[in-house]
Amino acid sequence: MRGVSLDDEGPLARLMAGGRHVRLLVMGRLPAAMSLPPLKDFERVARVGPGSVIVDPLRLPFTEALFDKALVATLLPPGTARGELREQWRVLAPAGLLLLVVKARRRWQWRRPGWRREALEPVLDDAMFEVLDWQVATLPERYHLILLAKRDGLRPAMIGRAEASEVPATAN
Repeated sequence: MRGVSLDDEGPLARLMAGGRHVRLLVMGRLPAAMSLPPLKDFERVARVGPGSVIVDPLRLPFTEALFDKALVATLLPPGTARGELREQWRVLAPAGLLLLVVKARRRWQWRRPGWRREALEPVLDDAMFEVLDWQVATLPERYHLILLAKRDGLRPAMIGRAEASEVPATAN
């Protein structure tokens, strides 16, 4: 079983890379084997969760687009998953990055809390996030480590019905 650190080229290392003018949100209780680097290189760091300020994940007490990056460890209950993710989307700046850490489960573990990738992908898409990197790590339990980018929400929409038609040949 391996832990996750910045030595890897994985999602955590990609999230923590960057300059000094970056605002970071750390939310939730990270798995014990997941170690964070010193956070002194960030302009601002907000810690939310056990051992610090506890907030409602559906109503974060931050203004819109405040954070450039976020590291969120959550159970992500299916009933509130979309709301929690949309609230994370709200507090991220344009082009913001989110590293989501959620428990993973296998197909036959239907009684265990956690997510299978097939079930989580449409929830992330609906919350307007684009997947940049996805790993499953053993910390010692299985977790999804998903690096997400904030989408702007502007998707092309088909209005009405379009039918193919032949263009008449022009005579030259």
